Amino acid sequence: MKRSISRRQFLSLVATGALAAACGQAQPSAAPTSVPANTPPPADTPTSAPTAAPAAPGRPDVIKFYPAVPSKVVQTHHTGVWQGDQLSPEALRQMLDASITKLTGLDEAKLAWAALFKPTEKIAIKVNAFVDSAIWTHVLLVKAVLASLQEIGVPARQIFIYDYLCVFKDAGFEINEDGPGVRCIRETKFSGQFKVADTTADLSDTLQSCDALINMPVLKAHMLSGLTFAMKNHFGTVNNPRGLHSPIDQCLAELNALPPIKDKTRLIIGDVLEANLKPSNGWPYWKADWKGDSILMSFDPVAHDTLGMQILERLQTEKKSALAKPLKALATSYLQKAAELGLGTNNPKNIDIVEVKLS
Repeated sequence: MKRSISRRQFLSLVATGALAAACGQAQPSAAPTSVPANTPPPADTPTSAPTAAPAAPGRPDVIKFYPAVPSKVVQTHHTGVWQGDQLSPEALRQMLDASITKLTGLDEAKLAWAALFKPTEKIAIKVNAFVDSAIWTHVLLVKAVLASLQEIGVPARQIFIYDYLCVFKDAGFEINEDGPGVRCIRETKFSGQFKVADTTADLSDTLQSCDALINMPVLKAHMLSGLTFAMKNHFGTVNNPRGLHSPIDQCLAELNALPPIKDKTRLIIGDVLEANLKPSNGWPYWKADWKGDSILMSFDPVAHDTLGMQILERLQTEKKSALAKPLKALATSYLQKAAELGLGTNNPKNIDIVEVKLS
């Protein structure tokens, strides 16, 4: 793959499916810095719709968010998660345990995972290993999730990691499309012809064949949507992501409202161990230009991305890496449309941000 292609050329390649996976290893990033403490969201954030669609059939009772209750977003920091350029598996597991107990209200992490997932279920994990990026969902964070699932009795063969137009090897994942153990699938099979805004999209067969979904995005700025996080991560769940870029705000909202995505989503784990604050005009369009120490966890994709927007806005202002106001305007548009479809809330009055600090 030529790494000097333009954005226009890249989108054309996406449309034709001509991009191929590259080989190699992910490179370590710069020294860690701390995530700034949370500050209240701006007072002019639009309010969300007062009602939402009924809960998905079979959704565990422990999953509650707005309008049933305020939507909870847990941000868990760990001062020891980075040891030089390497992540600590032990710290990541502690972060997951602390997050899931705070989110569910259950005292033990194992009980919390068991309340969300059954050993008989097939579980899809949507990561972000996008081909034109050099920042991806961290594989060690995913491995910590796999360990948690298997400890409650979910067999490895029933867990399916997937993404489309991805470079799993570069991102550190081991591809396993049909062997024993956890599957790691470069998605090529799509079906459904679902209507999204003014177009149609086929959805990942991997997702559609599973009972439950864990969405694991990584925090990045985006030139059209403001940010790419939980909701935009599903552009890797469709066969024609290029066709969903206009109008991107409406497409993002309607895509996430499709039943196979909305009803199967059990948990969102946002990777803020690194972030991209300023997209580039050339390859790679996204790379890690900031290092943090936290993850987000929520049931509500809208509330989750609302906090992601606040984090990016604050960091861009502090680092003077991009203009925060346009980011906020772009992201607020899709968050508001998603809220109006009953996917969650972007109203700070209805979001309960819980901050956990570990060391």
